[in-house]
Order: sequence, then C-alpha cells, then structure tokens
Amino acid sequence: MTHPVPTADPKADLASLTRTSLVVALVTSLLGLACVYAAVSFAGDATSKTAEQVSVTVRTEGTHRESRGGRRSRHMAEVRHVNVVAEDGETGRINSDDLEVGDKADLWRADDGQLSEDDPSSVGFGDLVVPVLLGIGGLLFAAIAVGSFRRTRLRNADIEAAPRLLLKLDREKLESDATRMKEGYWNLPLQVVESETDRFPAGKEGDLAVHRGTSPVDLSRGIPEEWEGRLLHKGLVMKVFAVRRSPGEPWWVTDL
Repeated sequence: MTHPVPTADPKADLASLTRTSLVVALVTSLLGLACVYAAVSFAGDATSKTAEQVSVTVRTEGTHRESRGGRRSRHMAEVRHVNVVAEDGETGRINSDDLEVGDKADLWRADDGQLSEDDPSSVGFGDLVVPVLLGIGGLLFAAIAVGSFRRTRLRNADIEAAPRLLLKLDREKLESDATRMKEGYWNLPLQVVESETDRFPAGKEGDLAVHRGTSPVDLSRGIPEEWEGRLLHKGLVMKVFAVRRSPGEPWWVTDL
C-alpha cells in the first residue's frame, strides 16, 4: 500500500512562517525591553546608594543570635555587637569583635541609618553582575526579534528570483551515522556545490530533515544525489530555503 505524498504549497508555508515570525518578534521584543528595564533598575539601585562617614564612640557591648553558614550548614550563632553614638547624637549598632567600650571609630552611615566599616555606596563587581546579565539577555532577545521581523517579509517572496544553490548529498556521512536514517525519518547531510550568493557559498553544509507523511517530498524511489535550492533568508539563528529534487517539482520551504 502506497502512502500519499503531501503536496508542497510554498505560499502557505511562507504565510505560516510569516505569522510565526511576527509572534516571535513581538514576544522577544517585549522580553528584550523587560530585560533592559530591569538592568537599568538594578544598575540604578546599585549606584544610588549614598553614605556619610561619621565619628562614633562605643557606649555598650552585647551579643545577639544570627543565622550563619550556607544552605546546608546554616545555623544560629552568637554574634558580638557594640552600641555606638555619633557626634550628632544619632545612635546605632554594629557587629564587631574588636571595638571596646570607650573606643572611638570612623564608620559609614547609610541613608537608612545602617552602620558599616566599609563604604556601602561604592559599586562592586557583585552589584554589576545582574545588570550585565540582564543586558546581555536584552541584546539576545533584540537580535532574535530583528531576525524574526526580517522573516515577516518572506510572505511575498519570489522563490524563482532568489539566489540559486545546487546541493549534493554526502552519502558517506549519511551511511556512516545510523541515527540519520530511522523509520519514517531521514536527516540528510547536504553540501553546497554551486551557489549564486556569498551569503551561503559553495562548501557550506546543512542537514535536511525529512519526515515521512508530513514533509512534501517522496523518497520511496531513493534519496537523490542532487537537490536544487533557493536561499530565501539568512539570519544569525535561522536560515530559510526553498528546495526541490528536480525542476518541475513543487518547492518545499524549510530550513537547512
């Protein structure tokens, strides 16, 4: 019993690709903007800290319990602290093993009154990690969005006018890798032997995935040694081609 071969409809394929690309472009644009906004917010928080240096006098000392250690070794520990008073009369507390009652020290006081021995307003490496990672994420989403917007122009692409490629099957690679030929599925290694465009020159390689019953190509009579192709779109992530086994057959829009 023979299985029906799907009829290739390049216009329908391009229309579907256009719709999908538009959705991807809109979603990644929003995600990119969200990453940029979050990066700016984190960077603003890191650089907006202000603190002043104050001279304090230790009045009393005491202890309190704090959670210490990592996630697996977390425990409650007894921590020594001292209560201090600044020259302007403001009081505060700081953890210290060295300061004694009566000692004078120069400390940093943040806007919220928190005391520390180091300047909390300085921006360190840890303050910039999250903004930098979010910025990189924003750039990646922006690149995907730009590529997706470019693919939306393929709806009315003229396949016959696109740069022509001649692709040849690498049969040795195909037969040496058993995973490339499974029941109902072929992953065909193709190499460009002739090209009309520098964007995908001769020598480039790609894999053509063929699924029996869904891909519009009939391999029941064997896998052709040569394929004709047209380069419709080349982006950083996705490349779109129209391929067919021989002139006269319908084009199949796919990636490679």
